[in-house]
Formats: sequence, C-alpha cells, structure tokens
Amino acid sequence: MSAYAEFDDARLVSLMKAGNNDAFAELVARHTDRFFALAYRTLHSRPDAEDVVQTAFLKFWERPHLWSADKSVFTTWFYRVVINACYDHSRKASRSVSEDSSVIEYSLPGVVSTEVLLQDKQDYSWQQYCLQEGMKRLPNSQRDAINLVVYSKLPQKQAAEVMGVSLKALESLLVRAKRSLANTVTSLQDADRLDEIHYAKRSK
Repeated sequence: MSAYAEFDDARLVSLMKAGNNDAFAELVARHTDRFFALAYRTLHSRPDAEDVVQTAFLKFWERPHLWSADKSVFTTWFYRVVINACYDHSRKASRSVSEDSSVIEYSLPGVVSTEVLLQDKQDYSWQQYCLQEGMKRLPNSQRDAINLVVYSKLPQKQAAEVMGVSLKALESLLVRAKRSLANTVTSLQDADRLDEIHYAKRSK
C-alpha cells in the first residue's frame, strides 16, 4: 500500500504543488480507472481513451493550481476535464481523418456495410451494437448525462455539477436520452429483421 493511500485528494494535490511525485502517482492510481471508463465510453477507442486520460493527468501535474478544493470535489472537476478533453480529441481527429469511403461508410449513422455488421455481431451482441449506435447518435449533453449517471454511477446532483446544469435539466436530459436510445435500438432491430426477411426471400 502506498504511504499516501490514507491521504484525501486535497492533501495529495497540496503535496503535488510542492513537487511531490509520489502524491501525484497516488492520485493517478486512485482515479485512473474511473476516468478511463468515461473516456472509453465517449471515444469508443481504448488507445484514444488512454491517451486522453494520461494527457489530462500530465497537464494537471504541470498546473495543479487549476483545481481548488474549496470550490468542488476533485473527481467532479476532473470528470469535466476528461469530458472536454474527449471532445477536443474528437474534433481534432475528425479534421485529420481522410475522406476514404470505407471510413465514411462506417462512421455515418445508419450506414454500415454488411461485412462490418457481421463482424460486429461476432464481436458482441446485436443488442449491444444497437445500444452503442444509439449512444453515438445522442447529442453530447444527453450522452454525457447517460455516461455519468448510468455508467459512471454518479449521483445525479454530482453529475449535474460536472455538466454545469441544474438537477432538473439533468433529469430532462436523461429522460430524452433514454427515449432516444429506445427508439434507435428499436429502429435498428426492425431494420435488421427486414434485412433478414429480404435475404431469406432472395435465397429461395
């Protein structure tokens, strides 16, 4: 066990400001998994999520004064840092992606090649595929609300603070997000059944 394991986040950051590497290492070890999980659900890429979280921590090491313990809980503040970093990463990636038709075909909602679809079905369940597609189609605010409350299991009050919205606004985002997800999953499943029927008729 680390000598700093019993220290709270505020104490660790205070030591970081004095240049204590071990305090920083404890903070990273303590929270990396939760922040990586959020980044992965936002970016859908393990390497990208790892890069975003690592970079966010390194920037915090360089500028620990950016967080103030008397204004917010560290994890609440850093969740927002990670979310912003994910969207910055996505914007940069979208500008650098080539206009290769196969890339466009996979990335456009609702346009998935048969080969990719079959591979996806082999890799994980069709239900999971539909849910993931539904998450991709949500507006950022609704996706963040689902990721924070449903997957990261944050209390709604804390999630609202992370997002900078009122509790009532967060509840509204969750309702709309769940409704949109249900509609998307249903429409994708209906389309899949129609494809199967059409394929069966052509095979006769």
